[in-house]
This record gives sequence, C-alpha cells and structure tokens, in this order.
Amino acid sequence: MFCGVDFGTTNSSVAVSNGERVRILEIDPANDNPTLLPSLLYIARNGERIVGRAAADVYIERNVNREIELKQVDLGISIESYVAAEPDKSRDYRPAETDDDAPREAVRARAMIDPNEPGRLFQSLKSSLRHRTFHGTEAFGEHYQVEELTAMILRRAKEAADAVAGKPVDTAVFGRPVRFSEDAEEDAVAERRLRVAAQIAGFKDVVFFYEPVAACVEYAIGAERRQRLMVVDIGGGTCDVCVMEFGGAHGPAARLAESRILGVAGVPVAGDAIDKEIIRAKLFPCFGSRSRYGPSMLPLPQFLFNTIADWQNLYRLNTEENINWLIASEMSSDQPRAVRALRCLIRNNYGYPVAREVELAKKRLSTQLETDIEIRHKDIQIGERLERAEFAHIIEHMLERMLASIEEAEKTAQTQPQEIDYVLTTGGTCLIPAVREMLDARYGSARLLQRETFTSVATGLAIVARYV
Repeated sequence: MFCGVDFGTTNSSVAVSNGERVRILEIDPANDNPTLLPSLLYIARNGERIVGRAAADVYIERNVNREIELKQVDLGISIESYVAAEPDKSRDYRPAETDDDAPREAVRARAMIDPNEPGRLFQSLKSSLRHRTFHGTEAFGEHYQVEELTAMILRRAKEAADAVAGKPVDTAVFGRPVRFSEDAEEDAVAERRLRVAAQIAGFKDVVFFYEPVAACVEYAIGAERRQRLMVVDIGGGTCDVCVMEFGGAHGPAARLAESRILGVAGVPVAGDAIDKEIIRAKLFPCFGSRSRYGPSMLPLPQFLFNTIADWQNLYRLNTEENINWLIASEMSSDQPRAVRALRCLIRNNYGYPVAREVELAKKRLSTQLETDIEIRHKDIQIGERLERAEFAHIIEHMLERMLASIEEAEKTAQTQPQEIDYVLTTGGTCLIPAVREMLDARYGSARLLQRETFTSVATGLAIVARYV
C-alpha cells in the first residue's frame, strides 16, 4: 500500500495506491466533502481534541455569544528591565551590549487570560511551521509544541490509511510547497517540523515531494505523448508553480523515468491572505475604521482592526477597560452604529463567523458576478455588496506576486509561454475568476486544464509513492 499525504493550510487529504489504482480516502465524515479534512484542531479545557469540520462547529457552539471576562495573572517569572534615561535613542541602541553600567531592575511578567475559555481553535498550522520563534503554546496548563499540534491533524490521515491497508502504513510521501517561506532558513525549519509531526503521527519513513510536481504527475501519468506542462497550485497558504517535461514512453514507470523538472517557484501568498484583504477593504469601515470620536475627532486605533483580521486573538480585546472605552467613544463618534457593531463583535466573539462568511462570499464569486457579505448578529447588521471587478482590484497586488512567481518558473525553466502545452490548475484559489483571467491572458483558455481542485496533489503523491 503506497500512501500520499497532502497537509494543506486550509484542507488536508490522503490518497493510497495498491499498485493498480489510486484512491482518495474519506477522512472527515462531518465535512460536506468527506475526502477533505479541514486543517483545524480544537483543544477543549478538559483535554478533548477535535479535528476537522467538527472542530469549527464545536468552537462556534461553545464560544460565540459567550460572556468573556479576562484577568491578569502573574506568570511566575521576572524579566530584566533597563531603567533611567537612555543615552541613545537610535533604533540600534542595545544597553546590554553598549552600557554595562545601565541601571536595571526585575519586572514581573504578567499576561491576560480568559479563565472561562472552553477551548482553543488552531488553524493554518502549516503557515506557522516556518516561524522560528514560534515553538509552541500552552493550552489549559499543558504545553504543546507546534509539531505536536500538527501531528494531531495528521493522525487522522494515518488512521484512514491504516484502516484501508488493514495494517500500519509506515511509509508516506508528503507534499510540501516550493517555498514554505522566501527565507531559506525558515523554509528548512518548516520542512523539519513537518517531518517530526508526521513521525509523531505514526509515519516512520517520510519522503517530501513538491506539491505542484505531484499535481503534474497526476495528469501526465496517463498522457502518452511528449509534452511540456506547467502546474499552478494556489491553495490557502502558498502559490506554487512548476514546469515539467514528460516523455511519451509506454507505461507510467517509463514516462516518469523520462520526465524532467525544468523549473519551480513559489510565494507564500494565497487564500488566507486574500480573505484578510476582503475583510480590510469591505468590513473594516463597517466596524468604524473611518469613524472619528472625541472633541478632536480622532480616528479609532488601528490595532483594533488588525485584530479583526486575526480573529483568533479577538477575545484579547474583550476587557472591561476596552469595552467601556468603546462605549464612551460611541457617544462622541460620527459613526456610532459602526462603533457599536465593533463593540458587539468583540463582546460576543464573532470573529470566526465573520471570517467564515467572507470565505464563503469569495467562493460564491467563482460562479457569480456579485454577491453580498451578510452578517446579522445583534448590533452587527452588515450587508455589503462585493462585485468581481472590485474583488479583482482588492487583490491586484497579490495577483502581481503570483504572476511574478509564474514568470520566475518560466525563466528558471528557460521556457517561453508559447512553449508550454498545457497549464494545469489546482487548489481552491485557482477558482477565483481574476486568477483564471490572469492565466488566460498569458496562455489562452484552450491550454488551461482545471484538475481536481482539492485532491489532485494527494493523488499525485500516492502515484509518486508507487513509482518513485
């Protein structure tokens, strides 16, 4: 039994091959598409661990409309601090290195916590793997390394493969983006952490393979003529591009043996970042980003709105001090309804439902020319129309980065657009009309082939496990 695992930023999938055929496994019965496992993890206060679509459902059920009361706690450690006037105010001032006589004192470290928090939801863990300074986090008195959190999601893929095989599947080919990060050291850290996570999940032998190359293999394994292919794989976290040349030999093994990778490229820009741009452009104003308050008509602090986009940290704003300040600001604001909506958002922890509605609106624009972002919760009464043309303008700078990555792959492969026979697209973000229009303008619609949006990479990885 040969196994391929595609651990994605947004969704994960697993495929197996018995040497005769490849099969995508159903790994999340609670999801609309059971072959896709949303890459979500919920850890409850009692230690319960929930993965996939159920994790999101439980989070919403237990957290939305919940009364949050934060309190400050002493972490039990002291941090050395420098006091008195600093002789140098430049950005490079480091008193520990330049001034041995600088007066110091110990400061107790404190943090704001939510003592009644029923559980924590983790998402986009794949994007967190590259951050060298993020080693892990504490949840309800227990410390979890980022590798452990990732392994809890990967374990579902391991269990599904074992169930089909009837015995433990020890070896698997794992997909990886061309670049976890544009920083080489961060890229290496992310791959190392993903390997450790896979081993914690139960895979003893892990081999990595570029995700866009796997998607290319999934198509070309059945093509008998020689051709030059490009794969554009844009999911939730990264945009990956690959240019390959496949031979026209007889039989899959021979075709793979004669194939060549001509060029790869990638940037960490994709669906998650696009969702945040929609929130900034369309929803920030609905929550008062353009409002003014007080005698001097000051703008509301920007950090409030940055936290809306990073919804997992929204609860940190739900302090008595912040809520009272928002009440006072609302009374003197030129947009009191918007400020009241912001207070409602924070007070009732509506961050995830807002992010989910934005994601669904983005998906609707793949088949509709316009859609409405509808959010109706108490004092939040938002009905924002979003058109395709406006959406394309919002993400224009991201499209430019994606196009630059495509051009980089062509340059590395020493290939011109007209020399590419077909462009294979995969990943949910490739369904966005503006992305397809960008590709159409460069290669022509006749050469664009949409592969299975969410599972072509896993299928290709299982084929690679079989033949390579």
